[in-house]
Amino acid sequence: MMCGDELSTLLARFEGLRVDFKEEVSVSLYRLLSAFANTAGGVAVIGVRDSDHAVVGLDLRNNAVKKLTDSVTARLGIHPVIEIHEVGGKSVVTVAIGRSRVPVAFDGRYYTRVGDTTREMFPEELREYFGRSIEWDGIIGPYSLDDIDEETVKRFLVRANAAGRLSTVDPAEPVETVLSRLGLIRDERISNGAIVLFGRDPERYFQNCILRIGWFKRADIIIGDHEIGGNLFSQFEEGERVIRQYLGVRYDISEEAMQESFQRREIWDYPLPAIREALLNLLIHRDYFNNTVQTQIRIFDDHIRFHNPGHLPEGVTVDMILKEHYTYHRNPKIADIFYRAGLIERYGSGVERIIAAFYDADMPPPEFSSMPLGFILTMRKDMLDESSLCEMGLNDRQVLAVKWIKEKGSITSGEYRSLTGISATMALKDLKALINLGILERVGASKRETRYVLRRGEYGV
Repeated sequence: MMCGDELSTLLARFEGLRVDFKEEVSVSLYRLLSAFANTAGGVAVIGVRDSDHAVVGLDLRNNAVKKLTDSVTARLGIHPVIEIHEVGGKSVVTVAIGRSRVPVAFDGRYYTRVGDTTREMFPEELREYFGRSIEWDGIIGPYSLDDIDEETVKRFLVRANAAGRLSTVDPAEPVETVLSRLGLIRDERISNGAIVLFGRDPERYFQNCILRIGWFKRADIIIGDHEIGGNLFSQFEEGERVIRQYLGVRYDISEEAMQESFQRREIWDYPLPAIREALLNLLIHRDYFNNTVQTQIRIFDDHIRFHNPGHLPEGVTVDMILKEHYTYHRNPKIADIFYRAGLIERYGSGVERIIAAFYDADMPPPEFSSMPLGFILTMRKDMLDESSLCEMGLNDRQVLAVKWIKEKGSITSGEYRSLTGISATMALKDLKALINLGILERVGASKRETRYVLRRGEYGV
């Protein structure tokens, strides 16, 4: 208990690392208490004006102190020491918080105390605070079973049983037992992973748990914009639907296609298995420590860009992922649930499957890059497929030449004549037309060394 002299001493102090004054209970109080718990502990004095420490008092009618205690416990998951003091006939409340052994968040954000200022932790500070060995999805928080959508859990169990990847869980068991068996509840407390996977409203706690999909005419001209919330299963299903909405599709009604499936074959602008894999990777490997950048998909006429604000682990490069089959799960519990649902493979072969899908479709290989703003996957549409070339007015010989160059890298006038059986004059005319259309360009230091390659830029590599 704090005595009168101690309170007088406290009121005489300036705000600092472990002391702060509030006129009333507000959102800033919860941020302050989160910061105290994550730094060195501290005391919030409520009912005192910040500027001159004048006692303005606090209305304590209607069980105000009990409501405050319950609210702090529910919203922060901590148990403060709250005391009431009388100063000059007015009520002052002190809320004392010790340093927590586990990180304390308010509305999905973690705060720290720097001098007399409360601010949100930067992503790198947060990682350092948690320690490199702790994953975000395993952190427990002040959640209740009311935050869990039971229907999403049931649908997951149906998927997992159909995939044959869930033998230890009885679908008839209560939701709490199911989540415990899946490792999403620890010490009877619900984890971050459970909320984003099965939560009714994950954005209530994690404002960056949103998938943003935009359709762009140019980088500065957006035609369609979608913010997709909800749990990760909802984001996956709705995200896939929105992306398809903006992709072109044509139909192959050739004899070969009809013999395969007795129906016309859909040919999309991009291989759908690669789109699905990229979307899954974006959601599963999202960096939830970073609240400053959204997970985004930008769809242009000729390419799609998948942007995850998460960086690669220290010492890991894009080449390692592409060549050495490096397996890394930023959020292993989330990855495990999607694996059990039959949506991904356990050993991180997603990148390989994306590349293989583009190779099988005879399309330009996808590009992977790691930048200061995060990890980016770019898929480019094949602007030189046979259908597009015919729409551009190319004759059969020119279409054949472009196919040759896509496979071989270049073509000479002699190779073109041998391929098509035409004269040198006609060959020169055809190739010059392809240059004028911006499809090809001529390279070589002399006439003897002249070759024709795909033009760099819209059609080139």
